[in-house]
Amino acid sequence: MKIKSKIKDYTLEMVNDVWGQRENLFSNFKYGKLFFFVDENFFNRYKDGLKGFIGQDFCLTIEAIEENKSFSKLADYYNALLKAGLTRNDVLVTFGGGVLQDISGFIASTLYRGIQWVVFPTTLLAQADSCIGSKTSINFDNSKNLIGTFYPPDRVYLDIRFCETLTAQQFNSGLGEIIKFHLLSNRQKFDDLKASLCAEDLHQGETLKQMIMSTLEIKRSYFEEDEFDTGRRNLLNYGHCYGHALESASNFCIAHGEAVLVGMGFVNLLSLQRGLLVKERYEEIEAMLRKYYPRYDLSRIRVEDIINYLKRDKKRIGEGLTMILAKDIGDHVKITDIKESEVIATNNAFVKTYPSVA
Repeated sequence: MKIKSKIKDYTLEMVNDVWGQRENLFSNFKYGKLFFFVDENFFNRYKDGLKGFIGQDFCLTIEAIEENKSFSKLADYYNALLKAGLTRNDVLVTFGGGVLQDISGFIASTLYRGIQWVVFPTTLLAQADSCIGSKTSINFDNSKNLIGTFYPPDRVYLDIRFCETLTAQQFNSGLGEIIKFHLLSNRQKFDDLKASLCAEDLHQGETLKQMIMSTLEIKRSYFEEDEFDTGRRNLLNYGHCYGHALESASNFCIAHGEAVLVGMGFVNLLSLQRGLLVKERYEEIEAMLRKYYPRYDLSRIRVEDIINYLKRDKKRIGEGLTMILAKDIGDHVKITDIKESEVIATNNAFVKTYPSVA
């Protein structure tokens, strides 16, 4: 896949047997040294392959938790790279999911005003979503993705075999974003996804590969015409405004993609109550989402906390709260006048019907 960017064009390539291809994968780059940021859990799981791939080059392992992509942590990462001798001619290489990509991308975009950056996404969420699109994000004051830049990687290498070792929660988190993108596309894409989700080889093989590429193609169609998120790309935040608030309010106990699933359920109910979404379509989408909702007691979350985080949402532009509401599959709209009373009423109704954790 070739991706156009006003900053720099880049490519995504599916590869097999990453560990034996270092020389080939970096043959088209002009660089001095490679510097690696690696998800700590991924490093422990793939230690033998990674050690052979990295060799004697600098490697920093980072635990993939939201606290580690906070603004206060950045100085540690900059210091580690500078002490190791990174120059503007070198390449920062990331093995990890969304947290590692956000950390690395922000650093790559700001250190020396921009260095080369290569990504090996290791989670389904990263492979199907965050590995393309140019966004980098850092948390600030417990608010999700409040600080960030637009900076694409120079190359993305995608090996679906990494998904075979994901936990059930990690895989489900990826499905959350995959479902979101297909709901933002059209009826045919959505029906194709429903068929794929029933396939026996969902966790590996051709079905997974096709599902990932379909999702990336949908995402590319949104951001290539609105890379800097000033128009249509805003719609990709479907499920995210409430989802990000839920992540923060739960102290990040709920994985990102699963929070998006819950967020879509919430805004679909709000869309139904506003008369934007007909009941038949609401029930069809809700029946699908309920299969993947995380097992979490939503009654533990104070609606006041949800509202406080919604007020900090970076898409908010006025006095009202902002969310992406649904009118139909492939038909969504940004609403900026949502009242706190609406959020409270919808949240109370949504929590009452949310699947029991018992």
